[in-house]
Amino acid sequence: MNLHIFSATLSFLTRLGRPRILAEGEFARTLAWFPLVGLAVGLLAAAPGAFGLFSAYPLLLGWLAVGLSLWFTRGLHADGLADVADAWGSGAVGERFWTIMKDSRAGPFGVLGLVMGLGGQVLAFGELARQGRFGAIAWCFVLGRALSVMALAANRRRVRPGLSSLFAPGATAWVAGCVGAQAVAAGLLLDGWRPVIIAVPLCGVLLWRMSALSRKQCGFNGDFMGAAIMAGELLGALAALA
Repeated sequence: MNLHIFSATLSFLTRLGRPRILAEGEFARTLAWFPLVGLAVGLLAAAPGAFGLFSAYPLLLGWLAVGLSLWFTRGLHADGLADVADAWGSGAVGERFWTIMKDSRAGPFGVLGLVMGLGGQVLAFGELARQGRFGAIAWCFVLGRALSVMALAANRRRVRPGLSSLFAPGATAWVAGCVGAQAVAAGLLLDGWRPVIIAVPLCGVLLWRMSALSRKQCGFNGDFMGAAIMAGELLGALAALA
């Protein structure tokens, strides 16, 4: 185990690690640690409910889990979801699509994406909290980060200059399989086999649609990875409830 790389991953993806600047070659080596970082975020997000705080108010626990996850990750992935939703919803093609995605202003489709994505997480995590399934909540954050690595691996030939291009050399088939195995193992350990069985095809559909969008727009970037994380978290919760 390379704890130095885990520390670097924690530092980049969350507030939990010691602030540091990653060397360019370190980014690619962090991908295999994404699920473990997700586990750390998930356990902390689910902790208030697991320890009995607000136990009579499950929706409040769902809101708190989402709020904590956004704070721990600095809202990094939510920004990616909003950017992809804005560009996709606009119907633009080619460079216009990428111009909309990189615009720092939130458009209507970005707002809708955040409302639906984060609102869905609040409701789903709240219901899981009502059922006392805090392990399932933690697992969702593992699944989301594994899904982002698999999305990058599936589209690494189309990465655009920027953050995703720094990660891309490490997005091999072996690493994608490794993070997928970690997500499956975490799901089995934290909430049993049923959610895992349901989540696999749901995640497959999401990867297929994201790859289709990437091919249509001839590119893939870090916003796609952030959107995959947020969508994966929601899909994990829906699979657990289904």
